[in-house]
Amino acid sequence: MPEEIQYRGVIGQITWSYHVAAAVHGYVATINKRTHGGRLRATVVTSDAFKLTQRPLYFVAPHRAGAFRWRIDTIEIDTLGTVLATLSPAEEAYEPTHATTGHGQN
Repeated sequence: MPEEIQYRGVIGQITWSYHVAAAVHGYVATINKRTHGGRLRATVVTSDAFKLTQRPLYFVAPHRAGAFRWRIDTIEIDTLGTVLATLSPAEEAYEPTHATTGHGQN
């Protein structure tokens, strides 16, 4: 069995506190099944240089029922806007107790 699992998505965010430090596109988060930490590769669409120097930073990956959130241990952004980061185990995954239909009904 593979030791890793990949989460792929179109949009994600790098956050500091409640601020968006960077918006990313086309991310791949590769997570180790045993340690639950991993690495991130994505393309930066917009960023705030000051906010990216603050700590702690988090990578937030939305999904249908909420979002996964990993603390970023190390981060590098190259001149082409590719972000490479190492991730700690997911600290939280927001999962609502029920989903709505979008029309205010359950």
